[in-house]
Amino acid sequence: MKTRTKSESGGPATAVVAEPDSRPKTKANNGAVSDAAESANDDASRNPSATGEMTPERKSQIERGARELLESPGFFKSVRKALRRERLVGEVPNALVLYIVGVSALLDRPLNVIVKGSSSAGKNHLVSRPLRLFPTEAVREITSSSKTAWNYGRDDFRHAIVYLQERNDAAGAVHPVRLLISEGRLIRTVTVNEGGVRVPKTFVAEGPIASISTTTRDRIEVDDENRHISLWMDESQEQTRRINESYVSSRRPLSEDELAVWHQAYALIKARADVPVTLPDWFKIVANNVFDGSVTSRRYFPNFVEGCRTIALLRSFEKYPVDEPPREIEVDFADFAIATVLFEDVFVDSLQRDGDKNLKTRMAVQEISDANEGTPVTAEQLAEQMSVSMDRAYRLIRDAVDAELIQRANESEKGNLKTYLSAPRPRFIPDPAEILQEIPEVTAPVEFINPLTDEKIRLRWTKKQKGATA
Repeated sequence: MKTRTKSESGGPATAVVAEPDSRPKTKANNGAVSDAAESANDDASRNPSATGEMTPERKSQIERGARELLESPGFFKSVRKALRRERLVGEVPNALVLYIVGVSALLDRPLNVIVKGSSSAGKNHLVSRPLRLFPTEAVREITSSSKTAWNYGRDDFRHAIVYLQERNDAAGAVHPVRLLISEGRLIRTVTVNEGGVRVPKTFVAEGPIASISTTTRDRIEVDDENRHISLWMDESQEQTRRINESYVSSRRPLSEDELAVWHQAYALIKARADVPVTLPDWFKIVANNVFDGSVTSRRYFPNFVEGCRTIALLRSFEKYPVDEPPREIEVDFADFAIATVLFEDVFVDSLQRDGDKNLKTRMAVQEISDANEGTPVTAEQLAEQMSVSMDRAYRLIRDAVDAELIQRANESEKGNLKTYLSAPRPRFIPDPAEILQEIPEVTAPVEFINPLTDEKIRLRWTKKQKGATA
């Protein structure tokens, strides 16, 4: 089954109801979290010893704040608020993805990401903001390295976040990152001097790792590109104005105790990371509806699945408090929907920049049509735009039509000049509201809080499901 686009459902009307989350901010439901980190800091500020030694009272306050943070349905709002306090300007979707990538380091198949943008765009500032929410020991920051230095790390990289700044020739050897990602370990045999005798010795640096790096290049080595999600910086004039305004505005950063709450939350997540995170049977329906018009989608879907697992791990604290860990965590439909909100545009953007010939054809058709007030495009115009022969233009058109990325704009008649328009921008992951209609085993309505807007979303069935009520 082909993936539906954003603008055409091909089925029943989508039922998405966006409502403000007006629930009172009680400790029980914490519509946007009870500001646990700030609460811990306020309590600590009233304690004269809070800025010094870690007293039992202060430790208890931090632990309580971490529990409330994780058990709140407003967890992602708290992440956004903390990032803004740490002087993040704009870039919220990218920053939330980076936080998810960091947490994924605790799982067996962590995510990896490359942040791409021009020099001075603020790539390293963007990465460093969510990394502030992780304890120092969870992050290995690398500015330059040799191959040997990686191998002597032993198990220092196991389930760590490896942050490689500015991925270029000056950063030294980058292929050890590739090996830690693909093989999960680095093995190096060297000759060492022991008691005056030269003997071979094997050093093993263990993974897995979640790799985060930055680059000014749109594309890096193919082997590395295939192992990473790409995030592009917002380089718009509006973002530049926001950054300039922020520079002359005051903002209170997170205090030592507020950061301690986030670090303690990470410790609690780490303690639960050994619990298996499984996929429900209905996820096969999702897999069968993922965009298949480009072979590059083969590498993105596994990343999306691991993103779902990470979100399920984070949200498990809502269902199972810290003191009541489950034996198994199953990804639910709300986890899937939240992952779609966070990752859909990331993957679509990556697909469009990947250089896939079908997507390039779609973009060329769109550009020609836009330049001519939306009129349909002929093969001759496409050949001129892409500097290819007419035969090549026809082949590109046929392939793009088969991939459902462009569509015929006029009726097929004898002697009729064929014209084309770009199809609506394809989705990568199927719309949760639409795919819900294909999954009768999911109990509807499904409710979740949009991690970017805090809207309470309710997804309903729009057609009668056999043996079910909604």
